Amino acid sequence: MGLFDFFKPTSKPVAPMKIVPANRPECDISKTGIVATLFKIPKDQRDDEWYKAFYGNVATASFASATPQVLTGPDGFPYFILNTPTVNQSFESFCIKNMMEDFLLNRGWGVVFNPAADKSADWVFTHGDIVSLHLNNEFATATDPTDIEHIEFTKTVGILKKEEKVMVAQPSADYLPFATRHALKLFLQTKGIKKPKVLMLSSYREDKIIRKLAFNIHPENYSITSQLDYLMQQVGWFLPRQYVIIPLSKKSPLADGFNEL
Repeated sequence: MGLFDFFKPTSKPVAPMKIVPANRPECDISKTGIVATLFKIPKDQRDDEWYKAFYGNVATASFASATPQVLTGPDGFPYFILNTPTVNQSFESFCIKNMMEDFLLNRGWGVVFNPAADKSADWVFTHGDIVSLHLNNEFATATDPTDIEHIEFTKTVGILKKEEKVMVAQPSADYLPFATRHALKLFLQTKGIKKPKVLMLSSYREDKIIRKLAFNIHPENYSITSQLDYLMQQVGWFLPRQYVIIPLSKKSPLADGFNEL
């Protein structure tokens, strides 16, 4: 969520996306006005009621697309454009709930609302936000800060404590969908990891299950810590905000639990 300081067209042309006709009632023009009105409220005046109204309406609100339909954000990731439709003008209706299944998940895209000439935008959803909607039928809330350790960037990155007892497993499709695994695999390959791998670590804290995802992104392969930090942040773009990811040394005995994405 937030504002971008600039947008640029994708470097490769993208064929226009269309909603797949399926007689689905999700797109709701009455919610469009609600969301558009909410966008007009200054950020510093948005309270809990604002966020409740926004998240309760935005997924099924009907919006227009643009030409081109996809822009690349300053983070280098692709975002499908949704614009508030012009009053009394016909438009092809798009809403996140339908787009999610039709192409957002498979393409590995996020969504941006109303990117403007002054290089701002009304709202941004990462691909991980879309995954969260797909899995839970709602956008993610923040992780309890007591469960994690923060590094100086926006994605939640955890640590593995020496005394921590964990179980190693593979994340299920209900936790890490196949489309997300595929998108992550392609991304990590562009970063020089020829065979991307993943494992999930589960531990218990006060009868609560704490899950952490690790990929074969090993700290010893990065002589500059900021490079590792940035890559972890990029991986986090594909995942729901409440997910915790950790770097794992290739020398760790847990590394035997990695399987290919």
